[in-house]
Amino acid sequence: MPAATANCEVAPPTDGETNARQWTGAVKRALLKAAETSLKGTPRIKVLVLMDLIQDLDVILPIVERMQTDSRFALTVVITDWLDKISPRVSRELLARSLVPLVITKKDAIDGSEPDLSRISAVITACETNHPAHRVPHAVVRRANNRAIPTYTLQHGLENVGLTYFEPYPDHDGPIEMASSTILTWGPVENLPSEASPTTLARCFAVGTPKAPQPSTVELPLHPKIGPIVAVFENLHWERFTDTYREAFIRDLLDVAAARPATTFLLKPHHAGRYLVKNSHLLAHAPANIVLADPTVPPWEPYTASAIIGSVDAVITTPSTVALDAARAICPVAVAGYGIALPIYEPLPILTDACTWLNFIDGVSVASTDLQSRLEEFRMRHVIEGDAVGRILDRIAADARRIGTGKRSGQKV
Repeated sequence: MPAATANCEVAPPTDGETNARQWTGAVKRALLKAAETSLKGTPRIKVLVLMDLIQDLDVILPIVERMQTDSRFALTVVITDWLDKISPRVSRELLARSLVPLVITKKDAIDGSEPDLSRISAVITACETNHPAHRVPHAVVRRANNRAIPTYTLQHGLENVGLTYFEPYPDHDGPIEMASSTILTWGPVENLPSEASPTTLARCFAVGTPKAPQPSTVELPLHPKIGPIVAVFENLHWERFTDTYREAFIRDLLDVAAARPATTFLLKPHHAGRYLVKNSHLLAHAPANIVLADPTVPPWEPYTASAIIGSVDAVITTPSTVALDAARAICPVAVAGYGIALPIYEPLPILTDACTWLNFIDGVSVASTDLQSRLEEFRMRHVIEGDAVGRILDRIAADARRIGTGKRSGQKV
């Protein structure tokens, strides 16, 4: 296990759940596994997995879980100090799987002093572009590229900047670009938008999504005797939404909740943006059947979109990947449109006013076959079925073999 430095350390326990006993046990298991590997003497592909955003864990975790049991790989997981502080769930989930993450500072990652890449054979990031929000993985990937280390980034959203989404960003000049040598997409490369640059398309490799299609049902921290639950997801912090959109969305949520008092509306803000947490005054007159799942409050911090989707009766969302996650879970879902052109979400129901909200919710209660067929068509448009994680690992292993063969023969790889 790499030695800790002043700025690169093994993640400490972050809350009561990640207690000293769990921490000690995870370290012991990791050391035993490392010792067993060294005794076998078989060369392994040393993979570094980097996470910096709250939502990274959901797409990365299935990959690292499989790598743990695949003898072809030796795994190092690195997280930033910001992520470790803001989302204790990340370290908790890793430790539960005997994965002891290394913590580096954002500054060191951007400056190029961390993480150590001297013995690394491949780098995986959950999300990497030249947008300021992704500057940590972008910096690490560029360092790895300079060392001729294969780099892999995942399609992390249905509307993925630089890949499937091309609207300008006020805090970024010029086109959004990815530096990774391989971009792992959810759907067929030939189905990507024509706006994607030729250099981007040339590096794309279709695998599907590593996230499980059927999230497990969990017990939400709600009253046990409540009726139907509609999860309402908002990422209203996004610059694409006008004040008119935001006002209409909030107004219709309040009106519809008042019109259906037997239904619980579980309002889930984006884990990072938290628009309706920061602007909670907009909910001052909300009906009692609207429950705000504030991710900064301990009871709700562990509940990501996937966990909630698997435990509710229907989903309403602002435009986001939540729509695809729900469709893959065969959970009825509708998208709030309010004048935004949303062809990528067709043929899902697009909500434009309180009446369309109510029509959707009432249609769910009668198990509409039309809605189920829409869900299937939508998910088939955007995701290749099958073992995405297996395809990812096989691609990394094939690249490693190709590079190893080239080095042994003296060829340029």
